[in-house]
Amino acid sequence: MTDVRRIVAEHRRAVWLIAAGLILNAALLIVIVLPLSRKVSGGEEEAQRASTELSAARRDYDSARATVTGKAQADVELKRFYQDVLPSSFSGARRVLFPSIEQLAKKSNLRYHDANIQADGEPIGDLQKVSMTFNLAGEYTNIRRFIHELETEPEFRVIESVALAQAEEGERGLNVTAHVATYYRTGGNGN
Repeated sequence: MTDVRRIVAEHRRAVWLIAAGLILNAALLIVIVLPLSRKVSGGEEEAQRASTELSAARRDYDSARATVTGKAQADVELKRFYQDVLPSSFSGARRVLFPSIEQLAKKSNLRYHDANIQADGEPIGDLQKVSMTFNLAGEYTNIRRFIHELETEPEFRVIESVALAQAEEGERGLNVTAHVATYYRTGGNGN
């Protein structure tokens, strides 16, 4: 230790400068560097949050854009449905129901009788509902074939109800009462 005391005594000025430099360095570290490093880490966290918010905003934008595109496509499809699929008048709606269902019943080996067609109530927007109630009789497999054919034909028809009952004594098969509807557009080109 005597060597250290002697070196310090001989080089007192250098030791004081080194000590002052170390103290100044520690003070700069505490006063400037640590607060700046906290600001930098806070800035990094804020940048990460901003990046996350940007990603969420991009997803929202893409979703909104897809909604607008989907709405435009749905509008085009709806317009095509109104023009190409729905009948344009009451008589067209009647033709979708009456002769075609009767022909389909005969094709499916069913007995067709007691049909009633009517326009139902007030229009829904610019669509008017036309419904038909009819009775069929025949075997279960033929009834299933009839319903399948009715649902897969290109004309727009909605099967609203089907009621099955056992045929009367002495007869084979089932009796069916069905309620089928279609719509036509009343605005502009319908009546």
